[in-house]
Amino acid sequence: MVTMNKVIMNKYLPIILIILIAVALSGCTGEGAMKGTSIEVQKFDRANPNLDAKIVDVKFDRNDIRAGETVTAELFIANTGSEKITNETIEIKAKLNTLDDPLANLYLKTMSEEKKTRVIDPIEFGTEIEPRTVKSVSAKFHTIKEMEGRNLAGTYEITITLIVNGQKIEARVNPITLYPGEVREFTPTPTPGPSSTPAQTPTRTPAPEIIKTQTPTPAPTPEPVVVATPTGKNFTTFVKDDKYFPDNLNIEPGDMVLWVNKMDSDYTIVEMDKKIPDMVLRARNSYIFNTTGEYRLGLYFKPMRGEPRIQTINVRVNATK
Repeated sequence: MVTMNKVIMNKYLPIILIILIAVALSGCTGEGAMKGTSIEVQKFDRANPNLDAKIVDVKFDRNDIRAGETVTAELFIANTGSEKITNETIEIKAKLNTLDDPLANLYLKTMSEEKKTRVIDPIEFGTEIEPRTVKSVSAKFHTIKEMEGRNLAGTYEITITLIVNGQKIEARVNPITLYPGEVREFTPTPTPGPSSTPAQTPTRTPAPEIIKTQTPTPAPTPEPVVVATPTGKNFTTFVKDDKYFPDNLNIEPGDMVLWVNKMDSDYTIVEMDKKIPDMVLRARNSYIFNTTGEYRLGLYFKPMRGEPRIQTINVRVNATK
């Protein structure tokens, strides 16, 4: 039985790992992706100092990706240098940490670090990005639900290396989770086509009177703003007695909010509309808000009764002026 499981895992591990890049690019900069583990960022020496870039935001069509589902990710890349970017390459190294399936996880513990790690073929894009601007690229990923009756939900560690114009810029180590559960089908609603009607014999009608009316000018619709680089401004919130202090903030895109836990127990910070990933708050945690909008952050803890305390963060341009 162990031999059969070993063959199955060695055969399908590269397939399992390649589809996890979509959830690995979360903007969370603390303990939210996995308890006790933080995102690590490694910067490389650049031969061309005028060429620089970074991943500033990622948007998904859902937050809780289940094994077996297809997910679409939109990746925002900022040109933070002074030279135009003409092509982008993403290199991926994936490491399997744990599987929810007890039998599969038992065999996983016998594998060496080398066997649990796979290097995925690079993903290349040809998007041109001018200096101090942000462009997005989209990709669709299909996850695998199970192999030989074994569910592939579990935790993974993804190292993502960003290369622009052939120059290696930065690498990020991201802990991620693939959840169990029934596969959900997300299909776009088809647009109904025109219905066919029988042809009618035209009749002579009097010409209509033309009345001139002034066409109202539609009000412009505000669009989300994604900044190229963080502003460097920090806003500190203290959590004490199961409350936020303060419970309302007005910040600008690119600002960072730091939460400091003054209690001995842990908390979970949850955006009520799932606009950002959940964050575990032990001693402290932080998040850079790159997109404008209103964020309502619920404060959860164990044991808990009733509704959570809410912190409202308004992110808009010139919010602090």
